[in-house]
Parts: sequence; C-alpha cells; structure tokens
Amino acid sequence: MSSDTIPIDPNAFLPNDDSTTTTTIPPSILIGWFAALIGALGFGSFAVPIKGDAANSVDVDPLVMQSYKSLMCFLSSWLVLLCGQEFTFTWWGIVSGLFWVPAGAFNIFAIRNAGLAVSQGIVSSSIVMVSFIWGDLIFREAVKSELIAYFAVCLIMAGLYGMSFFSTSEEQPEHTSVSDNDNNGEEKLDLMRHESSDSFDSSNDNSSMGPLEISERRKPSIRGRPILICGKTYSRRNIGLCSALICGVWGGSCLVPMHYAQGDVKGLAYVISFSVGALTVTVLLWVARFAYHLVKLKSVWEAYEVLPSFHLRVMLLPGATAGSLWSIGNVGSIVAVKHLGQGVGYSASQAALLVSGMWGIFYFKEVSKPKTIGKWFASAFVTISGILLLGYESRTEG
Repeated sequence: MSSDTIPIDPNAFLPNDDSTTTTTIPPSILIGWFAALIGALGFGSFAVPIKGDAANSVDVDPLVMQSYKSLMCFLSSWLVLLCGQEFTFTWWGIVSGLFWVPAGAFNIFAIRNAGLAVSQGIVSSSIVMVSFIWGDLIFREAVKSELIAYFAVCLIMAGLYGMSFFSTSEEQPEHTSVSDNDNNGEEKLDLMRHESSDSFDSSNDNSSMGPLEISERRKPSIRGRPILICGKTYSRRNIGLCSALICGVWGGSCLVPMHYAQGDVKGLAYVISFSVGALTVTVLLWVARFAYHLVKLKSVWEAYEVLPSFHLRVMLLPGATAGSLWSIGNVGSIVAVKHLGQGVGYSASQAALLVSGMWGIFYFKEVSKPKTIGKWFASAFVTISGILLLGYESRTEG
C-alpha cells in the first residue's frame, strides 16, 4: 500500500513567485504623467488673464505679449533652485529659445486673427504629430506597436480638432473679405509699411510715444482689412490659420534640444537654460526689429518711436499672470518629456486644449447649447482615450 502512495510536496499548492508578482508602475512614470497634467493645466490656463476687458481694451503686439511670457519664464525659472536643484546651464537652451519664441509670437498672431479655439486646435494637433515623429523616428523611443501608437496619435489629433471645432460652432463668422477696389486700396494692410499691433510690426499714431509709454486709446479696428504680402492680398483669418500651423510645426520641436544636452541637464535642470535661451532670443528679435526700422527710416529716434507699446498700466498684471501660468506649464512639460519621452510627454501636455475649452464653456460661457457642449465632451473623450492609449503603448523605462 505504501509502495503505491504518491509523495506530495507541501509547497506544490503554494503560488510560485511569478503568480505573486504584481505589476507596479515605476515612480518615474507617475512623475512624468503628473508633470504632463501640470503642463496641460498651465498651458490651458495662461490665456485666461489676457481675455479680460482690460487686456482687450488695447491692441497688444504679438512680440510684446511674447516678451511678457519670456520675462516671466526667466524670472520664475530660478525658483527651481529653491527646490534643491543645482544650477546647471547648457547652450542648447538657446536653441530651444530659437524654436519657442518665434512660435509663441506666431501663436499670438493666430489667436488674434483666426480665433482662440480653432487656432489652438491646429497648434496642439500639429505639436502632437511633430513630437511623436521626433520621438519615434529620430530618438527611437520604444513602443509596443507602432501601428497602434500612430492610431493613438490620430485619435489625439482628431479629438483636439473636434474640441476646437465645437468651441467655435456658435460664433458668428467675421466678415474679412474686402474687395481690392474698396476705398481705393486704403484698407489694405501692407506688412512692409503699415505695421499694426495685430501683426509682428506695430506703428503708433502718436509720434511722441515710445515703446514703454502708455497709450490706452483704442485704435480703429483693422481685423476686417486684408493683409498685403508681396503685392497679393490675403484674409487675416487665412494668415492666422497659417500662423497657427507654423507655430505647431516649429514650436513642437522646442524641447528637442534638451535630448542633445550633455550631462545631467534634463528635466528641472533644463528649466534655467530654457529660460535664458527664451529671453536671449526675445531680446535679439527686438534688436533685429529696431535695426529693420533703422535701415528703413534712417533715424534712430523714428526707429524707436515706431516700436510697439508695452501698455504697462493695462498689461503688466495680466501679462505677468499669463507668463507665470505658461511657465508652470513649461516646467511640467519639460519634466514630462524627461520621464515619458518626447513623443508621449509633450503630446500629453497638449491636453491643454481640454483645459482651455472648459474655461471657455464654464467660465466665459462661449458655448451654451447643450448639444454642442455634448459634442465637445465627446471630442474630449476621444482625445483622452488617445493619450491613454499612447501612454499604454509606450515602453518608457522608469
């Protein structure tokens, strides 16, 4: 009887190591997604302070608004030292500034001439595609399936476009078409001579006004006038849409230089370098703008006079607040790119359009029809699904 007995191992029914192993998310990944959330909140909220009545009472030149953002980016960047981050600097920050500052000016021009929602939809979707191309084709950031990853990117882009479309569906289109013969061409805007505060060059009606002086007089609206470029007229909306595309394609690469920086200068360590680069490029653009007017007008004083006003009394507080919110978003996106990669980190930060859309719906009451709001939330669901799917497909190591 005992010879037929099968010995039983008492440990045979205990779970082995493989079955007791639980999947844990590396802390680095959690930090990256939290940073992407902070980036989306900052990027999605920075335009709120400049949509108030006070800020809208003056025509702010795109480079002026960009200067507020660059200055606050520079001033706030030093706060990382209080977080225990050692001072580090890389010249790659200048390259980042070359991408971000012109893109930021194009973005402001797009907002003012094509509208906030539709322009940001183009900007965000373009940034998502550019960032993912950098991450997948250049940096070879690993994904489980490239096909599914690209499908996730398409979901994000479609959702972003849907949110922007349903944010503007209740707005009345602005009549921007002007005949070439209207007013004998006096309504045409020549970018080379009649430089307004809605374009990249701004002239002042008051010849005694310098760029730092205040003029709160409202200028006649020129949003209905076409833009004259090389002898051809274009509608402001079309130029604004092109500016949004340029902003997304060019600005989507602003954090790429961080990948080429040597040493431990990524994440928070890159914030100061980025801000120094942004401020440097902004100053260089002002110098180039002044030099252009100087060559054109043959007078130092006249070249100074035609520079746009900063509208300090009106724009100091909203400009500084907007710049601070954008800086918070920028820090979040930098940390997200470090931990999640260029393709996932910067793409996830473009959920900012969801944040700005909610500001528009619930705070500014820009959309009121329940059906339209429902379509907007459906588009938001598509966007979030794409972001989560892209995150799932990534193989970023913790």
